[in-house]
Amino acid sequence: MAYYHKNISANSTHQSQSQTAIEEFAQMMIQRMEEMKNSQWKKGWNDGRSFNGSPRNIVSGNLSGGNAFFLQLHTSMNGYSMPVYMTYLQAKNMGLNINKGAKSIPVVFWDVIYKDQQGKRIDHDAVDQMPKEERKQLLSTPILRVSREFNVDQTNLAEVNLKKYEQLQKLFAVPEMRDEKGMYVNAALDRMLEKQEWVCPVQYTKPEPGAYYSPSKDIIVLPMKRQFNISDTPSEIYKDGMEYYSSFLHEATHSLGIEGRLNRPMGKRFGDDPYKVEELCAELSAAMVGNTLGFDKRILDNNAAYVNGWVKEMRENPKVILTVMAEVNKSSSVLMEYIDKQRLALGEKPILDKDLSLNKTDNAVVVSFDNGAIIKQKNGEFAARASYHGIDLDMKPVSREIGVRYFSLPAGREKEHLLSTTLANSYANDIPSLGHTQERSLKLG
Repeated sequence: MAYYHKNISANSTHQSQSQTAIEEFAQMMIQRMEEMKNSQWKKGWNDGRSFNGSPRNIVSGNLSGGNAFFLQLHTSMNGYSMPVYMTYLQAKNMGLNINKGAKSIPVVFWDVIYKDQQGKRIDHDAVDQMPKEERKQLLSTPILRVSREFNVDQTNLAEVNLKKYEQLQKLFAVPEMRDEKGMYVNAALDRMLEKQEWVCPVQYTKPEPGAYYSPSKDIIVLPMKRQFNISDTPSEIYKDGMEYYSSFLHEATHSLGIEGRLNRPMGKRFGDDPYKVEELCAELSAAMVGNTLGFDKRILDNNAAYVNGWVKEMRENPKVILTVMAEVNKSSSVLMEYIDKQRLALGEKPILDKDLSLNKTDNAVVVSFDNGAIIKQKNGEFAARASYHGIDLDMKPVSREIGVRYFSLPAGREKEHLLSTTLANSYANDIPSLGHTQERSLKLG
C-alpha cells in the first residue's frame, strides 16, 4: 500500500517542518499497526519484506535509529525494491530525475545552536576550537532539523543506469538460509548464543513456556528453537525461525534498559506507562534490527494487547515517538555492534560497513587524511578540510544535508564513516587514488 506524504513548502519554519515530520511518522506507525491487527497478527512490521542491510542515504551512508526504522517501513509500505534514499539535490548532482508526483519522506537530525553569555551565536567550528572550560560556558539549544528524501525507486536510476540499479538491489538481497527443519537460520545470532557473547547470560537450550528477561537475575530465558516450529507449510515454518530470533532480540533490548546500561525507566508493574513504553522500545528495536539482518518481525502475542494503547498515545501525542525512537536508536546501535562482531568472527562483512557510493571503482587504496574535518563556516555553510602527506588541501563545499547530519551524530563509527566518505568524495579529483578502495565492497562501474 502506498503511503501519502505531505509536501513541505519552501518557506516553512524548522518548527513546522519537524512537527509535520513527527506527525507523518505517527501516521505511518498507526497505519501499520492497524494493518497488523486486522491481519490477526500474521502481517509483520514490514509485511515479510526484509533487506540485508540498514537503510542508507546514497551519498552519506548509514541511517540509524528512528530514521532507519521509518525508512524500512516506508520501503515496505510502498513496495520499493531497496531501502536506499537521496535528497532532491543529491539526485540532481547524480544526473537523476525524481519521478513526477513522488512524495518525499522526512529524515530528522538533531542540531545544536550555540550562543555565548551575551546571546551571540557561535558557529560549530569555533566551538570545536574552544578549550573545554570555555565551551562549558556556552548556552546550547538542541533543534530538530528535517531533510526530505526520496527512495531510489522514485528516481529514474533504473533507466539511466540499469547496471548500477541492479547492483544496489543485489547488495540488499536476502539469501534464504534454512536449518534442517526448514526454519530460518542466522549464523551471527546463533554464534552469539553459543559463545554467550551478549551483555548477560542467555539460557536457550532448555524447554521453556516463553521468552523473558529477568532484571533481578540479569539473564535472558529463551525457549528452544524447535519450540517455535509450530507451522504446517514450508513458508510458515521458515517464518517460525524468524520468530525465534525476534524473541531473542526483543528480550535482549530489555536487558539493555537496566540501570548501569542504558538506564531506561522500565516500569514498576505490568501495564503501567513506563512498562508500555519499554515494551514498544523492545518491539521496535527487535523489528528494526531483524529487518536489517534480513527477517521480518510480527507483533508478539503478549504485546498485541498494547497496540490499541500505542495507537491512542500516538494519535494524542505524536511527540512520544521522539522519546521512544531515541531509546530504539541506542538499543539497536548496541545490538548491531555485537552482531557485527559475530559476523567478523564468521568471516562475514559487518552490516554497517557497506558503501553505497555510485562513484567508487575497483581495486585500490584507502587514503589516509591528516586533520580531516567537516566544519561549519561563519556564513552558515559547511565545508570539508584536510591535509594529505603534510600538504594542506583546499577547503571543499559540503552540502547542508551532510553537514547537519555530521554534527548531529555522536562520536563513533557512523560519524567517522560519514567523514571519511565525504572527504573521499570531496577530494576525488585532487588525489587520483581517492577513487579507489582497498576492499572490493561494492562495484558499480
